[in-house]
Amino acid sequence: MAKLPALSFNRDMRVEDKIVDATVKCFQRFGINKTSMDDIAKVAKVSRPTIYRYFPSRHHLAVEVLVREIRDHTRLVTPVLRETRYPPKAMLEGIVLAVSTAREHPYTQIVLSDAGAELLARVPGTEQSLLDAMGEQWLPSLTRWREAGYIKPSVRLDDLLLWITFYMHASIGKGRFMAITEDRMRRMLEAMLIPSVFDFDKLKVDFPDQK
Repeated sequence: MAKLPALSFNRDMRVEDKIVDATVKCFQRFGINKTSMDDIAKVAKVSRPTIYRYFPSRHHLAVEVLVREIRDHTRLVTPVLRETRYPPKAMLEGIVLAVSTAREHPYTQIVLSDAGAELLARVPGTEQSLLDAMGEQWLPSLTRWREAGYIKPSVRLDDLLLWITFYMHASIGKGRFMAITEDRMRRMLEAMLIPSVFDFDKLKVDFPDQK
């Protein structure tokens, strides 16, 4: 998360959730550029000073919207990564599921619009906030596969996490130049990403039934 100024009060997650939910509604109703803190306060049914106690600006609210979108996807993707036994298939299906559901997520086009990107760019540490949220989703499985010897030693996990993040952004962003079907996405990832990440000699020993 982007670092916020030190706060001297106990954060109430119910109030914070109301503010974030109201922000999404206002962004959708009025557009990002035309949404004011007064609009958000009215929809959230809290005072404007209360919002500023939790979030110093609309920019920080936009970061929170983005992080919560990723965490929403974590609930969908994590079971696939955890329960799919064969690591290459788990990675492939996890990425495809993340992209396909993100395209339909109500927050996606808000945070990836030009106005959303401009807001996010104004908060120092936004990139790290994004990677931290993605890490919550992916790093437990990536670390487990690395410790089992399935990921090549030459592959850095932070670089792999960054690549997955870039790929998702390119696949779901407003400016993507073509709609890629899930089948084609799987074929491309299987041919280009999977061989560069996994040690198939080790995988063949532990998963002899897999092709």
